[in-house]
Amino acid sequence: MPVNKTANSEVLPANLLDHRAVQAWRRIKPERFEPQNIEVLKLEENKSAVYRLTGVGSNGSAVIAKRCNARTGSVERLIYETLLARLPLLSLRCYGFVEEPEGEFGWLFLEVAGPQEYMQDSAEHRALAGRWLGTVHRAAWDLHTELPDRGPSHYLQLLHSARSTILACVRNPVLSADEVALLQTVAGQCDVIEAHWAEVEEFCKRLPRTLVHGDFVIKNMRIQPGARGPALLVFDWEMAGWGFPATDLAQVDYCARADLDAYYSELRQDFPQLDIRDIQRMKDYGCVLRVLDKTFWETIAMQGDEYNCLLKPLLTIKTYEPQMAAALGALDWS
Repeated sequence: MPVNKTANSEVLPANLLDHRAVQAWRRIKPERFEPQNIEVLKLEENKSAVYRLTGVGSNGSAVIAKRCNARTGSVERLIYETLLARLPLLSLRCYGFVEEPEGEFGWLFLEVAGPQEYMQDSAEHRALAGRWLGTVHRAAWDLHTELPDRGPSHYLQLLHSARSTILACVRNPVLSADEVALLQTVAGQCDVIEAHWAEVEEFCKRLPRTLVHGDFVIKNMRIQPGARGPALLVFDWEMAGWGFPATDLAQVDYCARADLDAYYSELRQDFPQLDIRDIQRMKDYGCVLRVLDKTFWETIAMQGDEYNCLLKPLLTIKTYEPQMAAALGALDWS
């Protein structure tokens, strides 16, 4: 039965076959293309969107239709269909990717992940995450030229961009003294990171460059029961790339907080020169880079000089500042 309006305020067409997600799905040439229902899971005006198309998959199952940047969608498809397929890991089925006529956006179609959520406080789940990451990071890849860079230079660019935006915003007269002080503190943290950047680059030389998920957080994974025990399903590879895997080990808010011993037990099979202290250090670097990444995305949202455009990113950055302070303290950076 068609649903006329969702919680995300999108009015669906009376004939669901006219919906843009269904029209894109039909280009995959599936056996089933008429949905029983369309559920809006995510909606950003004129940008990304995620829908659940009920009844269009095999045996009447649902399919996830994800509208995203065409470049990002192509990378995700490569990871699902080519890279993950080589590994002894459970992964979502990718039904395909089609570009919109304009070429800027496209549609990625995926199997629906199971309902069992990843629990950050579960030792079993964290061990699964550690072994999963170790398996991915130790794999021998040969398609890295097709993936975005996620090496040290990528994060240094984020630092420069974020700090530049923050310093420009400091001069805005609409901000309170406390807000100016906050931004000055965050800019100072960026200075500290850059002062130690040679240390990060030197450490990277000891590690393999590999596939990096880049957003290894609890919302992007599910637990799948099986005859041999539970398995981890990881999805949403929008931030993925090729480079320094430290951010996947980050232990800050909402991250998976993968078990480092389980991770090390996998990685050391191919990299015996590393010890658990190296893994701990990589996690510490990962915490800094993860918070830096999140701060950068908030500065992207700081558009315009009016206070109502700045308030939300300021409030979010306020929650990141103590996380960064703790991450810098763990590295003894001051």
